[in-house]
Amino acid sequence: MRAIESVNRDDPSVEARSDAMTLRSPEWRIAQAVFASIAEDRLFFQHEVIAAIDAPADILYREALARMTVDNEVMLPGRFIPALEQLGLMRPFDCYVLRRTLDEIRRMPAAYLGCNVSAQSVRDDYWWTSLFRELAAEPRVAARLVVEITESVPVSPVEGRAFVQRLRGLGVRIAIDDFGAGFSADAARMCEPDILKIDRSFLRRVRQGTLCTAEFNRLVRMAQGTAPLVVVEGVETPGDLRVARDAGVQWVQGYYLNAPQRVGSDPPIREFGFLSAPGTPSE
Repeated sequence: MRAIESVNRDDPSVEARSDAMTLRSPEWRIAQAVFASIAEDRLFFQHEVIAAIDAPADILYREALARMTVDNEVMLPGRFIPALEQLGLMRPFDCYVLRRTLDEIRRMPAAYLGCNVSAQSVRDDYWWTSLFRELAAEPRVAARLVVEITESVPVSPVEGRAFVQRLRGLGVRIAIDDFGAGFSADAARMCEPDILKIDRSFLRRVRQGTLCTAEFNRLVRMAQGTAPLVVVEGVETPGDLRVARDAGVQWVQGYYLNAPQRVGSDPPIREFGFLSAPGTPSE
């Protein structure tokens, strides 16, 4: 409770709910566990690679996935992110995770890392001031950061564009996550992303026979018309890889290629420079 109360006290712009019913809710208990994990340094990262479809050793970047231990069990984002969003507590969490990601980039000087930021956090405001200052002071670190925006709530066109332009001006790459399931084509174009990631649910539907490959291919072409680099998420089988390849995709992510690895167990990292120029792969 104290950790969450201090967040609200430090910045009144965080619109966290604190009525009596909310304080007794399961979401509030989850939020307490999240901020206790942060305070007690029980949050950790796993890395999942985004790799070339025909050369898995060629890595575009690694997505840093936040995990935490609660009662000696690992709590995954699918359980705690909805609670934080419902309570209006995503910005302090996202800022903390992004700062930890910058620490990882400094520790791994050959790595490009991606970090998720909720659409709820996409505001150029108080919470981001010190992080923007860090990125401006360390352009080589900023150049190896990919901010993945996830849209579980609508992005304000004005605030979203200002936030993205601020990051891009600092040398950060912008990725749109969950394209097709959250972000619409129009919302994605507003952000002018460097990278667009097609939601994993589409490959799963092809695998299950509820989406035809022609429709999947049309989605890929739409994505390719929106961003220079397109990633298909959720590649879990050889068949998934074949569907992505037949659609003309160059970059893929999923368990079939590489299960998420806890930081510290990553294989040696090579510098390929695919993100050496904003928005385009190297020659």
